[in-house]
Amino acid sequence: MIILGVDLGDRRVGFAVSDEEGRLAVVAGFSPVRNRAEALSAVLAKADAERADYIVLGLPLNMNGRPGRKAGEAREFRDLLLQAGRKAVLWDERLTTLEATRLLKDAGLKRRQRKNRVDAASAQRLLESYLERLKKGDLGLAK
Repeated sequence: MIILGVDLGDRRVGFAVSDEEGRLAVVAGFSPVRNRAEALSAVLAKADAERADYIVLGLPLNMNGRPGRKAGEAREFRDLLLQAGRKAVLWDERLTTLEATRLLKDAGLKRRQRKNRVDAASAQRLLESYLERLKKGDLGLAK
C-alpha cells in the first residue's frame, strides 16, 4: 500500500511517498500553487503519478493540541479529496516544518536552498510520523 504525505501550504504543496510496505517515507518534491484549486489538482496528479492508495494530509494544530487557524482549511481540503474519490486522513503536523528546517540546515543548505525543499521535507516528516503509528496498529486508514 502506497501512502502520499502532503504538506499543504499557501504557496507550495510538499510531497512525500511511502514504499509499498509502509516502512519508509521519501521526499517526492513540491508543487508551487496560487490557490486551493491548483493545490487540489497538484495533489490529485501526484497521487495518480505515485499510485497512492491514500493520502495523509497535515493538520495544523497548536502546541496545546487545539486546532490552529489553518485547521479548518485542512479539513475542507480533506473533504475535497474525499469528494474526488480518494481515501484521505488528517495527521498532526506540529513541529514538522521546524524539524525539516533544522535537518536541511544541518545538511549545510543555505536559506535560499532550503526554501523550496522545506515543504517536501515537512511532508516526509509528517508521513514518517504517520507510518510509525501505523506500524503499531492503532490507526484507521480513512477518517
